[in-house]
Amino acid sequence: MDCPEFRRRLLIDPAAPELGVAANARVCPDAPARLAEALAFEDGLDRALKVDVPADLVERVIKATREEDVPPLRLVRWQPFALAASLLLAVAVGVMVWPGVRSPTDQLIFAGIEHIAHEPYALTRSETVPQPLIARMFADAGLRVDDAAIDLTYLNRCPLGERLSVHMVMPGRNGPVTVLYVPEERGIDRMDTRSEMVAVRTMPFADGALLLLAESNQDFDRIESAWRAAVGEQVAGL
Repeated sequence: MDCPEFRRRLLIDPAAPELGVAANARVCPDAPARLAEALAFEDGLDRALKVDVPADLVERVIKATREEDVPPLRLVRWQPFALAASLLLAVAVGVMVWPGVRSPTDQLIFAGIEHIAHEPYALTRSETVPQPLIARMFADAGLRVDDAAIDLTYLNRCPLGERLSVHMVMPGRNGPVTVLYVPEERGIDRMDTRSEMVAVRTMPFADGALLLLAESNQDFDRIESAWRAAVGEQVAGL
């Protein structure tokens, strides 16, 4: 197993035994640290999700809370564990309520949420991705990017169902924003919506589609503008 394969498989199943062997062999210089980070996150997420919910929780909340007592959503600041848990919830709910939905936009939304629900530690990264790597990654995806306006803390080429996407995380004032660029994706509508506690924006973009997902949509306009500026005339008129 080489370093790129180690990093790819680390995003899929950090607990796989062969990753421990590869980390001990230092297939990447930082392989042991990356594996420890991923396993710690998985353990923390498991513990965060193991919460006993009272059977009468809904009734108790309704009884105890008046509508005017609920703080505005914009004041709620989630941590990555909570956002990851909400993504898992969105996937679970989507399986139940979207089984017959087949529009390209809905399929893209569900595939994106499902994908990042299984890569939640991407939301915890804080190091800035080097600009040459951004340009090279998008060149491989067939898109020229002026990376001066793009600030990423995570970047990877990831399968998205039968598609191959560019999976990114950008810092936002209201928490990290996941950005998925899917080349050659057709039939995508421009739409703002929510899936459970996850804000979503889809749009046709360049030669494909762009999908934004976050706790809040308050950073979406700024991030969309940054990407439109980054690809310039390639999205003129969209």
